[in-house]
Amino acid sequence: MALARPLVTRRELLRIFGEDRLVAVIRTATTEEADRAARAMAEGGVRLVEITLTVPDAFEVIERLATDRALAEQGVVVGAGTVLSGRQAEDALLAGARFLVSPCLVPDMIAACRARDALSMPGTLTPTEMLQAADLGADFIKIYPLATIGGPDYVTNVRRALTQLPLVATGNITLEEIPAYLRAGVVGFGIGAPLLAGGADGARRFLTATRRAA
Repeated sequence: MALARPLVTRRELLRIFGEDRLVAVIRTATTEEADRAARAMAEGGVRLVEITLTVPDAFEVIERLATDRALAEQGVVVGAGTVLSGRQAEDALLAGARFLVSPCLVPDMIAACRARDALSMPGTLTPTEMLQAADLGADFIKIYPLATIGGPDYVTNVRRALTQLPLVATGNITLEEIPAYLRAGVVGFGIGAPLLAGGADGARRFLTATRRAA
């Protein structure tokens, strides 16, 4: 059953991500799979659920999940991922997304989040992009695709100079790598396939491992 729920503020989202250190990334081939995956993540205790805009009818999926009573009672907050333009950012926020994630640096996305008290997590690859994202007001800075450019070692090297940036590890992160990434200095993770493959149990294992390693 749908309901009208008060908007989760950016301050609350900062707190939730600070506690859980996790965004569950849902990228599926059908809307039905996205719905099932979101509910499995909620059952596993994940509170931040990202629906990528590559999911068919993604805005409708976001709107449906963002107003779902059962998910609301579990504390789930829905966001949008793979946001590539200011227009997509506005449409996602209007659909009910409260945080936006991109694979690249999209200044208009960050601006849209700041205007609507939502949380932003743009994608970056180089130190130059990371610093630019911070200057634009990004809340967290995603490194993508991290696994292909050195993983934890890359984070360690970047943070020797950019010690203050809130970096998030995304892409092909395994449970076994969590301690290494946290030692390298990331503040959290964006995880997709490894969580979805294990369903609710996978989400629980990841949250438990992250909290133990933190």
